[in-house]
Amino acid sequence: MVVQPQYQSISWYDPSVQGFHAEQNGKFGIIDHHSVQVIPFISSQPVFADGTDYVVFDGFGYYRYSGKTKIRLGEYGNTGKFPVREGWMEDKGFSGTQTAEEPKLTWRDLRPEDLEMLRPYEEERKYKINFKADYLEILSGNAPVGIYIPEIGKLYRSTPDTVFVGWQVFNGKPYLLTTDSSGRFGLTDEFSREIYPVKYASILMMDHQHLIQLSEPDPADRKNLRFTTVLGNGIALKGRFEPFGTVPKNGHAFQLYYTMIDGARNYAGEDGTLYFED
Repeated sequence: MVVQPQYQSISWYDPSVQGFHAEQNGKFGIIDHHSVQVIPFISSQPVFADGTDYVVFDGFGYYRYSGKTKIRLGEYGNTGKFPVREGWMEDKGFSGTQTAEEPKLTWRDLRPEDLEMLRPYEEERKYKINFKADYLEILSGNAPVGIYIPEIGKLYRSTPDTVFVGWQVFNGKPYLLTTDSSGRFGLTDEFSREIYPVKYASILMMDHQHLIQLSEPDPADRKNLRFTTVLGNGIALKGRFEPFGTVPKNGHAFQLYYTMIDGARNYAGEDGTLYFED
């Protein structure tokens, strides 16, 4: 047994990424012949290679990821084509000949009240409006002005220190992804109140699992990332934890989470208690 049963799907060997595409808890990554992670399970879509880097989709956009340093690199502008042709990909709507284009809003999707909000930015000589999957990006030249989110009917203006670059609903509430010149990310609520400062390499909000996974450079080794998992009750765990299941405790269901350390599972309870830690 080389790979223990733990993945929702796994592909044949793909030489373009020098590994096997695997899916775990709704996220995609890449493993090698020994089931060691080449790319962690951080992508909302299958990972593909571009030169010596990998391209990952975090739910907000595509970015380059270094398999060598395990560090998030710059934004990836051209999604290209997924190189994998196995049936497991085709079942999910992907194939080797299908272009992975992100669906975008159009002017036809907007309501009269949306058009009224955007009216000040319709002057093409001064502003540019880029349509994204679920929001509109407003630029003045190359400078970000802000983003407009039709679903909630709100315009968020960027500042010299903070730029809005995406949004997501989590636990029924909208949250906005922010960045600055450092290339790191932060998070605010719908009222622009800071939830996480702009210092993270990635912020992954897993709405279905009620988890938030944060990564930031390790002060002891800047080439590595240090992960924190925030549970739905606000308890923070060191490491990248995933839901494992529930067990009975004192007559009630008790949620367990797990993380992989040196090929073995280590567990944590919903109260933050660690179990079976080596």
